[in-house]
Amino acid sequence: MRKGKNVLFIMLLFLLCASSTAMANVDQLSNMSPEWIRTGNRNAATDSTDIVVYNPAGLTKMSQGLHLNFGNQSLFREPEHSYNLGLPASNDNRCNSQDSNDYFIPNFYTAYNKGDLSLFGGFYIPGGGAEVDYPNGSINTQFIGAMTVMGSSGMFTGFTNDYLDANSTYYTTEIGAAYRCTEFISLAAGLRYIYVKNEIKAGATFTDVYAGEHKWKLRYDTDADGAGGVLGMNLSPHRDVNIGLRYETRVVLDFETDLKQNDFPEEFGLAEYKDKNRRDFPAMFGIGLEYRISPKWTTEFDYNMYFQEDADWGKTSTGEDLADLAGECWSLGGTAGYQVNERFKVSIGTIYTKFEWNDMDRYYETIGAFETLYTDNWHLGTGFAWEFRDGVTCNFALGRTFWKDETINFVRATDNGLPPVSVDTENATTIVALGFDLSF
Repeated sequence: MRKGKNVLFIMLLFLLCASSTAMANVDQLSNMSPEWIRTGNRNAATDSTDIVVYNPAGLTKMSQGLHLNFGNQSLFREPEHSYNLGLPASNDNRCNSQDSNDYFIPNFYTAYNKGDLSLFGGFYIPGGGAEVDYPNGSINTQFIGAMTVMGSSGMFTGFTNDYLDANSTYYTTEIGAAYRCTEFISLAAGLRYIYVKNEIKAGATFTDVYAGEHKWKLRYDTDADGAGGVLGMNLSPHRDVNIGLRYETRVVLDFETDLKQNDFPEEFGLAEYKDKNRRDFPAMFGIGLEYRISPKWTTEFDYNMYFQEDADWGKTSTGEDLADLAGECWSLGGTAGYQVNERFKVSIGTIYTKFEWNDMDRYYETIGAFETLYTDNWHLGTGFAWEFRDGVTCNFALGRTFWKDETINFVRATDNGLPPVSVDTENATTIVALGFDLSF
């Protein structure tokens, strides 16, 4: 039974490393500005400084001088999972859902254009940024609680009040430069540094054979940092056509565990994991095409590819590569914008993200991240850009992301030969975003 508890602890640790608001692949986010929320497609854009992260080479097409961009997103998430563990020490049919929202996911970008050269930088959150809040427990806390009771040699008869509270944030800074080689071609290169901070709190109240209560808690942090490169190209083959390309290299991340509190006895094996656990930030490639249909109408189409299989995400207990089990991921979308007048533009956009799972059930067997969920999803956004003063533009956006409902056959991390647990999942997120773009 001790082996089972150890695997459960690993599941919690990887839940932290993988937790994300997830509007792209398993780890990376695509919602890194209010402009993206209202359009869903920014790879070929040249109209706002947020393209530092979407089309850095396109910065050379913006006006001369200093540009600043800052924004914030508030996410109202609705992940939910239903299951029956079928273990004697667990509760029967359960449905657990997220209890809180994420109100502060900021971004800041800047660029300075002089002649053919553009220098740029930014601070943003390309992964995580969300809180996993299950005050009434989840499938992971039920697993840990049930197996603690079953492995206590009769010391405990049951448990109640299990809970899980975790957050994960990928803080990222980026600097670089773009250069306009000709009227039609610009190139960009940059460096980015990622620092990840994860915190997790879990616990339950256990009842012993004398009806006594024991409130046990588990609290630990994990962190990691790494650096990678960004390359970009912008092509303007026609005055009404713009093409943006971007490649981000993989960032190696070794997560180190710092145990803060563990009320579980040492023989339960929950305090042994203090070493490093690898989970890289995958490489990605994005391309976009913007076409100006008329002075009033503009469209853009984007494609993104996330190279998850090339990342090192560690292995399962039986030696399988987790990144191979996940497979690759890609997204495809389009947007349309209408210039109401010279100062006011409205837009609507959508993007669909597809997970090319090689073995979803086996991946979840080790990761067990039902609290965050990774399935095919569809984002729909709308909003406006209003230049209410010369050089000052307000971006407001509303978005809704829908995840595909999935039933996952989750093989328990036990060695007692019990059949898999069938877990029904569903998820949706509403996003409200506000930002400002300034040109001097």
